[in-house]
Amino acid sequence: MAALTFPKVEEWLDANPENTQDYFLRKADMILVNKWLVAHGFQTIQEYLSGRRGSLSQDSSTPNSPVELKCGDGFFSETRHHRSNSKKHLRQDFAKSKMRNMFRTYELPASSDTSTEARRSSLKEMRQYKSLPPTSINMLSMLIQSRVRLPRYPSKDADMKRELRHINERDFFLEIVKDISNDLDIKSLSTKIVANVGLLVDADNGSLFFVENKAGKQILVSKLFDVHTGANILPASEVEWTTQVPWGKGIIGHVAETGDTVNLRHAGQDPRYSNDVDRITGYKTDSLLCMPIRDADDEIIGVSQVINKNGGEGFTVDDEKMLATYLTFCGIAIHNAHIFEAYTREYERNKALLEVVHDLFEEQTSFENVIQMIMQRTQTLLKCERCSVLLRENTSEPSFTKVFDLAYPVRNGHSKLSADNLSDLKLANKIAELVLVTGETINITDAYQDPRFDPETDKLTGFHTRSILCKPIRNNKFQIIGVAQIVNRTDGRPFDDCDDQLFEAFAIFCGLGMTNAMLYEEVLKISAKQSVALEVLSYHASVNGDEVMKTKLQPVPEANHWNLKSLTFNDFSLNRDEMVLAGIRIFQDLGLIRRYKIDYETLCRWMLTVRKNYRNVAYHNWRHAFNVCQVMFAILTQCNMRNHLTEKECLGLAVAALCHDLDHRGTNNAFQQKTSSALAQLYGTKATLEHHHFNHAVMILNSEVKLSSGNQSGAKGNNIFANVSSEEYVEVMNILKQAILATDLSVHLQGRSKFFAMVEEDGVGWEDKERKTVLRDILMTACDVAAITKPWEVQRQVADLVMSEFFDQGDKERNELNIQPQALMDRERQDELPKLQLGWIDGICLPLYKALAKMEPKFQPMLDGVLANRQQWEILDAERLSKQAFIETGV
Repeated sequence: MAALTFPKVEEWLDANPENTQDYFLRKADMILVNKWLVAHGFQTIQEYLSGRRGSLSQDSSTPNSPVELKCGDGFFSETRHHRSNSKKHLRQDFAKSKMRNMFRTYELPASSDTSTEARRSSLKEMRQYKSLPPTSINMLSMLIQSRVRLPRYPSKDADMKRELRHINERDFFLEIVKDISNDLDIKSLSTKIVANVGLLVDADNGSLFFVENKAGKQILVSKLFDVHTGANILPASEVEWTTQVPWGKGIIGHVAETGDTVNLRHAGQDPRYSNDVDRITGYKTDSLLCMPIRDADDEIIGVSQVINKNGGEGFTVDDEKMLATYLTFCGIAIHNAHIFEAYTREYERNKALLEVVHDLFEEQTSFENVIQMIMQRTQTLLKCERCSVLLRENTSEPSFTKVFDLAYPVRNGHSKLSADNLSDLKLANKIAELVLVTGETINITDAYQDPRFDPETDKLTGFHTRSILCKPIRNNKFQIIGVAQIVNRTDGRPFDDCDDQLFEAFAIFCGLGMTNAMLYEEVLKISAKQSVALEVLSYHASVNGDEVMKTKLQPVPEANHWNLKSLTFNDFSLNRDEMVLAGIRIFQDLGLIRRYKIDYETLCRWMLTVRKNYRNVAYHNWRHAFNVCQVMFAILTQCNMRNHLTEKECLGLAVAALCHDLDHRGTNNAFQQKTSSALAQLYGTKATLEHHHFNHAVMILNSEVKLSSGNQSGAKGNNIFANVSSEEYVEVMNILKQAILATDLSVHLQGRSKFFAMVEEDGVGWEDKERKTVLRDILMTACDVAAITKPWEVQRQVADLVMSEFFDQGDKERNELNIQPQALMDRERQDELPKLQLGWIDGICLPLYKALAKMEPKFQPMLDGVLANRQQWEILDAERLSKQAFIETGV
């Protein structure tokens, strides 16, 4: 029987694919599967599952949580529900992965097919994120997701490369160059370079060192040292040890410092060679070839070393030439990998900072929560054993008043030490106190060798400190409000410049987060104070139960008894208590109590509360509010206005009349603007007081009063709209607001032209919604200034009250604001009152009541009253002019 050769076996396997697949499935172990995946440009199973485990193993306690199983030398995860089908799922995942863009090493050509595939890919990504809840964290994850994927070249194993070299030396060299050309992962690239260099010069062992800067000094660092050329090299992520060589020391350090090539036939005879590794490992180094690796700028970035030429001979000049040529390509690949590594670090740092910013805006309700989230981010990203934030209450204190501390993560969580347990740390942390005083960053690489570190701190806390990085925390005014401190990198190294820069950003964000949280807490305190103040004001602005019961039990005279339906009602004929009863009578006669099921006791309480919330000013007081309501009642009942208005509108207008000047301060809107009062800041400069009157009316309606006097107890409210349906409630409140805002004369002057135009239209009713709104506004103004229509005795008394209030405001403007008041408010020009009143009548009142009388003749008595009062003011003005002329001429 002829001997089997590899080509014949391969030919038979190709001809029998089913047998080949069956044999592979039965005999292949995890190492072989990983080799196949890497050779065809895929991730190893460990790499694939490490990416999936982050998203699938959030809660290992759930029934479907991943379970890590060991199989040979590899690991894979599966759910408890699918253990029997794990191989099947792995095969499916590997098959699907061949279609992923992240594994492609080339750009797709521009064609209609690729455009379709690109659209499908983008739609898939959209579906991926649209399937997630539309929360800010998911949106942030989508925005900061990296679109960069590491290209991979399907690398061949060592045996295939050796066979290729036997066939064609040129193709072999091109293959090992391609092998490293697209690899941007510095760890994977290092593995390939060591393996390929060993194959190129037929060496038994190899090492690769990179130049790094540590604390301003250059050293050589390697994670692949004396690796056998034929050995299975572990992935760099699984290697936890490193080899460091001082700059200029030994053969490797000499090559890095000088850039020379060292080729030794007998390495042990060279004084630069150290056999320490040989003694430890039992390996004998004979021949050695060591060469520098340079980048595009001819700077040395690494050193490659191969040991023991197979066959017992030393490395030749041809080996040196081939290695030098290949290391030129290695230098380019390493340089690109370093650039990509720097980009990756920068991306991860920006991602972490974006997540911190997200945390700051997501969580501002708790000062402690903000600090803890930032500390957890810091500890996770900087990989330190301890993170602390020490604060002081004010910027003048030299010591700390509060400490937050996170120890090393234990069992998927952070153990937080309470402030009570940190009193010793707070007092003994001399480094933090020094940073607090100087405002300078302190970076200690070896704590016990630094005189600024106090070892007593470790004794008090039971913690061993190796390295410290401490920075000040500043507020928005650049004042130091605390100190942030991290201790001990988990890998045992000191904190470097990259850690310092990243920690600086975290300290800034920590200061911003604390400032925002403190501002939020201040807002909450102010809100709480406002609530308390409103509660106190509500209590003092409300009436007691005895007063309510007294009013409730009093009989209410008929409207005719007090002449309430008359347009010439005497504004000063009733006292304070009688006006309350008269107001109740108005609600009764309008049918509002019956129609809207207003509780009688609630109506009494609301009426008394409204009266109590008018200030004791000269004119805009409770009497003026009642008089406006009485005129509105007279107009509704005597001028046929109920034919044009609904019951809801009558209810809104009656309530608006009583509430339209609530809490009036005796000054007008212009004064609020001039003084930048709290009302102007709250409501703006347009209809300032009117907005306040409406909001005050709403506050009264919504307030409740606790009763404990007499036979009453519990809480009673002022909401006379309690039994109104929700739809009607909204309508009545809109009518109420519109009616109160309409009492602003500037609003009246802007809108009265619409009413005048409507009056001129013959045969047009008032059923239209817009027309009814204009009508209600006009009626509110007509009632508000109705004192000008009353008999002369009433009109003259009201005018004196109005002028008294105006003069008080004028005095404030002159004395407090140092400005000249208007003539209407200038006490020194009070003799001009008749002239001012004539201007008021001619400019505001006459056009208004003439239009009303034209719309409805029953308004004629009001117009007549205006004309009669104008004659009286004209007489007084004539007397004023005569007196003035006499003074000026003496005649």
